[in-house]
Amino acid sequence: MIYNNKKTLSFLKKWLLFSGLALLFAMTVVIFLQQFEILFSLAALLIVMLIFNRMLNFSFMRIQLENNFVIIRYYSLFAFERDYQSIEFPVASLRQVVVKKYLFGLKWDLHLIVKLKQGLANYPPISLSALPFSDREKLVELMNSLIGGRKD
Repeated sequence: MIYNNKKTLSFLKKWLLFSGLALLFAMTVVIFLQQFEILFSLAALLIVMLIFNRMLNFSFMRIQLENNFVIIRYYSLFAFERDYQSIEFPVASLRQVVVKKYLFGLKWDLHLIVKLKQGLANYPPISLSALPFSDREKLVELMNSLIGGRKD
């Protein structure tokens, strides 16, 4: 099984960039019309959009389940330094899947707890914000089924 959200995120990135440029163009027109009250509200809207995008932390994600190994590769959609992350572990070592929801359920963070020789390890949270809600639920169900299918 392979899951990849590159197509969805490419569309989202183009849409966000286009809407930001349209907002900047509207602000330029408002400056020429000398409607500074509207300019301040558009600037506030742009700042809120930028903060909201940063808080949601959209990420490209590739999840691969192959030969009883889970491989998750992800990186942030908007980043100054591209920081590629990779998580790899055997299915048998997965102990717990925790999903934490923030911002009224818009931001989902996936926390994986895996058993190692030294004890239990918590991987850094993986942001599922860029996935459609149906895909988020399917992914969490799949990860939980990997725990349920294990024989200790």
